[in-house]
Amino acid sequence: MSSDRKDVLAERRAAVLSQLVLLFAQGRDPVELAEDAVQLVARATDTKAVFVYLWDEEDERLVLRVATQVPQQTGIDEIRLRLGEGIAGWAAMRQESVIINRAPAEDPRFVPFASIEEEEFHSVLAAPIADESNNLRGVFALYSTEESAFGEDELAIAVEVGRLLATGLVRAETVNDLNHQSAIAHFLLDFPTASRTSLVPALDFAAQRVLELIDGQVCMLEYMSRRENAATPIMFASRTDTGQRVWSTHSRSAAQSSIDQHCGGLEHMSVALGVGASRGILTCYRPARFRSRDVERLSALAMQLGVLLEAVDLNSVGSSLATRLRFTQDDREAASILGELGLDGPVCPILVRVHSVQSDWETASRALKDALSVAAGNRAVVLLHSTWGLVLADAPGGRLAPELSSHVFQATQRLAEGAGLRASIGVGSVTSTPDDIRQAIDNARSALEWAGVYGQISPVSLAIYQDVRGMLPLSDVVRELAPTVVSLVGMLEPLVQYDIKQGTQLVKTLAVLAGWGGSVQETAKELLIHRNTLRQRMQRIEHVLGIVLGPGTAWSPLALAARVASARVSSSVAAQ
Repeated sequence: MSSDRKDVLAERRAAVLSQLVLLFAQGRDPVELAEDAVQLVARATDTKAVFVYLWDEEDERLVLRVATQVPQQTGIDEIRLRLGEGIAGWAAMRQESVIINRAPAEDPRFVPFASIEEEEFHSVLAAPIADESNNLRGVFALYSTEESAFGEDELAIAVEVGRLLATGLVRAETVNDLNHQSAIAHFLLDFPTASRTSLVPALDFAAQRVLELIDGQVCMLEYMSRRENAATPIMFASRTDTGQRVWSTHSRSAAQSSIDQHCGGLEHMSVALGVGASRGILTCYRPARFRSRDVERLSALAMQLGVLLEAVDLNSVGSSLATRLRFTQDDREAASILGELGLDGPVCPILVRVHSVQSDWETASRALKDALSVAAGNRAVVLLHSTWGLVLADAPGGRLAPELSSHVFQATQRLAEGAGLRASIGVGSVTSTPDDIRQAIDNARSALEWAGVYGQISPVSLAIYQDVRGMLPLSDVVRELAPTVVSLVGMLEPLVQYDIKQGTQLVKTLAVLAGWGGSVQETAKELLIHRNTLRQRMQRIEHVLGIVLGPGTAWSPLALAARVASARVSSSVAAQ
């Protein structure tokens, strides 16, 4: 080869490598990268034809994916070689480059293909494409109509471009995988707010989005609503020359006609919606085969989609039923709602009221529903509406499982720790018949009110109707005493300020004394002081307040007021 020819090749080689580096840095699609590489190599080597075979791991074949503008392009995606089959297959199996500069069709490794007009080629160069880990990615094949067309310079270009192409393929596939993983991970977040309000908008958006993420031709989505009278449509989305087309039908025969019309000859893949019991089917159609990676992606989408559709379905149905069941005054209507929910045995209603939450409420409400569903068991029904929930727990034999209340409390408590949630829980009574459900819910409401007012001071408080029903009249008593207690708390303010300034314990002394109904002996014993010391304190209390403590004193309301005042003193001292 002349020195001028070598100089030209060297310049072209440098230009090709420089351009490919820029292209690969863009993270392009693998096939687009190969197409660019083919055109650059063809120009750099004055080659008649350049082919790129890419290795298909699942099919274990070399697949012709890219070729220059020659008749051989009819074999793209159709020519598939085993390792060792043909000259390209030999180069792949041995991971060695090969040059045949005369009569390649007479080489024992040659394999003819009807779709390739090979008689015009008299020289062949095949170079394996391997990544940095020496993993096979494909084969570069150059064809020339001249004999002795290829030498070390052309081989060097093919090898170096092949190495760069392998690196670009790895990077592009990584970027592609990361983009897909990110899109799938954000699948639910991408749903517009309007598509979360009811099933049809949710199905509409889901079908279009899945079509994009799976690179499908047609997507069919069939969801089975929990509502017996719901006519949920079968949703379709398909690719067209101008974009996407979306349509739906309520007829299974019409759906089958759509499949016959739009999906004939296409590959298809179906997965169940949701986790556990299937709530529907998601099916995608496309010309290309579905790989295991596609199955994983579609399954991940179907799992998320099933959860979303279930939530949309239950929110639209459950919210309505929960509201009706909680506020109805008609026993027959309440029993009818139980029937709609499929509950025919004894149940125990549990009311949950969320007072506040530090995190996003929509996220917290879904977490609350999940937590309650797990705690209450598979046979329970959990209905949420706004900031409160209704759990209808199964009570076989007319008795609630002893551990159920504890499970509900612990599940809510864990959520409180994670989401900053504050809530009250009221466990009602067990129904003996569906007609008793309204009374059982009223009992749960009474327990809920008790938990909210008298429950332990913690993020979550729980009360069980059977445990507090004897004390429920206390609320009426407190309401009656409240005006007097409020007045007495105001009257004790000078004593509160005296204790805070002087560091004395007169308010606490008064609280204990009032609690014992004015008994000096019992008060002195509880406070561990001498009776004379107690009498001195009583004189100081009378002097500060300007009152006389004696037989005419209303000790009960005074005891409550003194305890409130004592708490104020303690908090003030602690704050100093």
